[in-house]
This record gives sequence, C-alpha cells and structure tokens, in this order.
Amino acid sequence: MSKNILIIAITNLSRSPRPLCQLKALRHKFNVDTMGLKKSGLENNFYKIKKKSLIVRILKLPLLLFRMYNFYYWDKNKKNVIDQMRGLDYDLIIVHEVRMLPLAFEISKNAKIILDAHEYSPRNFDDKLIWKIFIKPFYNYLCHKFLSKCDRVITVCDSIAELYKKNFNINCHVVTNATDYSDLKPYQSKGDKIRIIHHGNASSSRKLELMIDMMGQLDQRFELYLMLVAKRMNRLYLKKLKRRAKKYSNVYFLEPVPYNKIIEYSNQFDIGLIFYPPSNINLEYCLPNKLFEFIQSRLCIVSAPLIEIEKYVVKYNLGIVSKSFSVRDLAKKMNKLSNDEINKYKENSHYNAQLLSSDLNRGKILKIIEGLI
Repeated sequence: MSKNILIIAITNLSRSPRPLCQLKALRHKFNVDTMGLKKSGLENNFYKIKKKSLIVRILKLPLLLFRMYNFYYWDKNKKNVIDQMRGLDYDLIIVHEVRMLPLAFEISKNAKIILDAHEYSPRNFDDKLIWKIFIKPFYNYLCHKFLSKCDRVITVCDSIAELYKKNFNINCHVVTNATDYSDLKPYQSKGDKIRIIHHGNASSSRKLELMIDMMGQLDQRFELYLMLVAKRMNRLYLKKLKRRAKKYSNVYFLEPVPYNKIIEYSNQFDIGLIFYPPSNINLEYCLPNKLFEFIQSRLCIVSAPLIEIEKYVVKYNLGIVSKSFSVRDLAKKMNKLSNDEINKYKENSHYNAQLLSSDLNRGKILKIIEGLI
C-alpha cells in the first residue's frame, strides 16, 4: 500500500524549487499532498494557506516583543486548515522552513517529520534591526522547541549544516538547490558584446546596487541585464535600483519570465553574476538556486568570494571569483576576460551540467524518506 506524504511550504509551489524537486522525486512512488500559497499542479490534493497581511504582521509585532508566541502564530487561517485536515493521516510530513514547524506538528499525529530548513533560520536577516529585535527571538524559540523533535533535518550546504550542529546539536543532511537537467548547448560568446545576467529577488540585504555600480568600471564590451522579482517592501528597493542605473548606459532591467523558462531564457547570455557582500550569515554561506540555474543555462559564472559558491566555481572551473568584496577588484578581473576564456568556462558548465543537476538530490531525498517509512 502506497504511503501518504504531505509537503508544507508557505510559497507558490508551482515555482518554488525545493518543494518542486521533492514533489517530482516522490509523486511516482507515494501519494503526495501539498499545502502552500498556490498549488503546483503535480500533487494529489492541495490545501491553501495564507500569509498574514503586512498590516496584520505589523500590528502583531508587540506580541513578539512580549514573547506571546502562540497568540502571534495561531491565526484564523491556520486553525481553519487544521480543521480541514483532522480526518487525514500521513506517514510523513516534509515541512519547509522553521516557521512552519508548529503547524506541521499540530497536523502530524504519528507522522514522521522532515524539516527542510533551507538556510540558517535564527539569523535570517541579522542585517535588519527590526528583524533582530522582534523576529529573531521567535525563530530561536522555534528552533529550541522543535528541531530536536524532527526525525530528520535537511539544509542547503555544509557550512549551514555545521551551524545547526554547533548551536543546536542537530545533524543535518545536505541537499543542495540543484535544479533539473536542461538539454541545452552553450551559446558561443563572440563579437564585441559580453552580456551578463543576474536574476532573483530584489532584496536590499543583497546590496544589488554594487553590481550596478561595477558597470561604471567595466569596459565597453559588458552589458548587465537584471531580472528581479520584488515583493512588498522590496518594491521600493527595486525602484531605487532603477533610478541608480539611469546613469549607466550598459544596465538593463528585464521583465521576469515564468520560473520554468528562466534557464532556457538565460542561455542567450554569457555570464551569470552573483555578487553579494556577506551582510548576514545566510548570504555569507549561500549556495543559491541561481548558481545551479546558471550552470544549466551553460553560462560562465562570476562570483564574489562566497565560501560555498567558490567551492563549485573552483572545483569545476566554471568561471572566476573575486579576491575581495570590492567591485573594483571584480571589475579588474572581468576586464581581463576574453571571449575564448568565457567560452571555455561555458563549456565546463555544459560538461558538468548533468553531474550538478537535481538527479543526485532526488536519490538523496528518496533514501532519507525510505529510511524513515
């Protein structure tokens, strides 16, 4: 008899890489339901959960200050979802991010629970004062209360796994953000233009203005294309970036394409750029989706010296890494790049695309789950 699995993620499941990868790996062997903001279309049954509105979240902040966590967490929507699911039994629940653990345990009954922590939750946005004052103690509370009760914990890279071990004595399985293999070929860099792309969230923590300012120090061959998604408060930051870019003739903003088209769309570019200063610990140790998406797009990778990214760029000879977090340092290295060198790095992405795809992760997920149920 096939086992029943529930995946919980407060996200749009149709374009959220980690839940999607797990769903694809499991749906042919298990009965898989999901809970999230929007369904993926691959699940058996879907249960909708809503995010608190920004106004409600602001109004509830004092509850966090006074450690009234239950009153902060349990809103009408979560209680309604629990009522909907009272008669359901799952063998396993995969819950994404620490903030959804109370809901998962309320639903679980006798189900095994796997937490996909993604990154290091207790210090998500340590660069933001409001987050440090209000949210951080809540996340620490969730980690201390629930992490040891989980049957397995997964995270994205070795460095973050080490943090969970050091601070909570939790052993994590590492499952990277590698994406599905795409059957593409490198677009050969030629002529007098080298096209750079960066896609992702317009988060002020990432200091994306540094990439824009770097364009003033690159030679005339280079063009930067930014495909950014902005949610809520980040919309103001995106407007600020667009204003800043007006003084450069080689910076362009692209309309976001659907998630499942990003890799194919980016294949037309030459360089995938990742340049974040380590403004918080999750950026310092980041190993993001976009690195693996750039590889599947068969691009040359250019990165700041971010520990986990640099491991891949160096090991597989995928591109160049700056010596520091100075845009001047990176610009000097990029100005020395020739078309032949860029094409060599693109060929290395092509050669390693299958190896660095999600195929290995699917095997890891299945092994972890079959070990539990």
